[in-house]
Amino acid sequence: MRCVLALLLMAVTAQSQVALPTMPTWMSAETEYNGTGLDVGDIDGDGWLDLAISNGNDITQSPNLVYHNDHGTLPEAATWTSQDERYSGHCQLADLDGDGLPELMVSNYITPGWGPAQVQVYKNVDGVLETWPSWESPDNIYSFRATFGDPDQDGDLDLAVATGEAYHSEYEANLIFFNVDGTLEDTPGWSSTVDDACYDAKFVDIDQDGDQDLAFCGGGTSGRITIYRNNDGVIETSPFWTTAAADNGNTFDFDDLDGDGRCDLLVGFNDQLGGSGRFAAFLTNGGDLPTSPTWNSNFSGYGSAVVCADLDGVNGPDLVTGGWWERIRIYLNDGNGGFANEPDWETLEAWESVVENICLVDLDEGRSRLETVALPMGTSLFEIPHRHLQAVVSVTVGEQDLPLDAYSSSLRDGWISLADPAAFAGTVTYRVSDGLDLAISNWDDAVFVFHSLLPTAVTEPDLPTVTVAEMRAWPNPFNPTTRLAIRLPEAGTVSLSIYDVTGRKVSTLVDGHLGAGEHTVNWSGQESASGVYLARLKVGETVLTRKLSLVK
Repeated sequence: MRCVLALLLMAVTAQSQVALPTMPTWMSAETEYNGTGLDVGDIDGDGWLDLAISNGNDITQSPNLVYHNDHGTLPEAATWTSQDERYSGHCQLADLDGDGLPELMVSNYITPGWGPAQVQVYKNVDGVLETWPSWESPDNIYSFRATFGDPDQDGDLDLAVATGEAYHSEYEANLIFFNVDGTLEDTPGWSSTVDDACYDAKFVDIDQDGDQDLAFCGGGTSGRITIYRNNDGVIETSPFWTTAAADNGNTFDFDDLDGDGRCDLLVGFNDQLGGSGRFAAFLTNGGDLPTSPTWNSNFSGYGSAVVCADLDGVNGPDLVTGGWWERIRIYLNDGNGGFANEPDWETLEAWESVVENICLVDLDEGRSRLETVALPMGTSLFEIPHRHLQAVVSVTVGEQDLPLDAYSSSLRDGWISLADPAAFAGTVTYRVSDGLDLAISNWDDAVFVFHSLLPTAVTEPDLPTVTVAEMRAWPNPFNPTTRLAIRLPEAGTVSLSIYDVTGRKVSTLVDGHLGAGEHTVNWSGQESASGVYLARLKVGETVLTRKLSLVK
């Protein structure tokens, strides 16, 4: 590391709510490639998350790079380099063939002379990425970013491509390439009826009907955020939702910022081609996603990468933002989706850079922990209670662990999608951390990592042996979501339901087999009135009841 810990601690004192240094603690040796895309994944299968970078943008034809994580330490020089060199936009690591090892997808923005390009996939063979891509899309696509999801609900990852190029008014249909038997099809199986110039794409269940809708972030003078509805595994070709005003969108993210159980929207607008240039949030506040921002930053300029993540450990997801020749700025959540117009935390002015992407991950696993949550019977798409995961460890249905090719997942967005709806209740076990490091890719400089200043977690002593079933709830009182934890002395059939005070069953949370140990499950009272409710746990002949207070 190139920075002295004492200086880091001095620099962060004034901004102690966020346990990050205000200057980078690691930088890549490579500075000449116009870094753009950034993602993390366990490429070599050793249990540590590696860092992948795609390079070039609209400046240089460059190779793509990987920095393999050696037990928590990144090398300064890349340990894998692609032989192919392109004007690459963003990248994503994703397991396309269900073998547990992620492939590397790269969106290529342009070709020499500003012609259209391709999207490429470097296959992972036994923990080693190919140096030449084994899959390429047709060579007539301008694409700065693409993303993976499971819109057709078959348990594997399909590729949605944001297309177009706003600077030269190249407007194109957005596309999906479907996955068949672990390989993407050569031609798109879906295209939008609307031509656009889009710079970001994301799958999100915006209408909460259990399947993934598809959102695009449009750029240029007529750019809008658009969302295409998913109807039982089929994405509509025309958007059902769009922002009211045109603005030049660069990057967006979705998360529940105001705690109402629905996804809100964060956008980084960029005023290079006109528009507001602000960071903007669209908060649902218990209703539908609004078409105009409910919050704007005072900052206005070349806004770029944005991410929602809880970086102060309280009050839910915060707003992490970057710009071109700007600092990283963080706006802290007040617990109700309220944010100040000025940032609560920012990096030092000396470390301003052209930020292209932001990733949050515990690279040294210093505060990583295991979590297990209940998987309800009948589930196809399951949203994990956390985002920015370290790993999905296992998925069980009934008493059986599902094979890797029976579901797909997203570490960044925290979801799994099953090939078949869960025939029985089960569990999802995953690793998550409250000591996230901040990694950014830069168009004008090295890759930066700002390592968390939180101390490495001390391993807690083993919990005393459970002799009887236990249940607890927190927070309580709550609004609108509480978390129920149950501890079981042995595996068995479990029923966990919520009742109102009249005895009417409101929700069944668990109804099936669970293993011994601790399990957690969330209950949202979003659709219920304020009042007292009862959580009833039945394990064999044992019945436990806990009073819950929903206060809206």
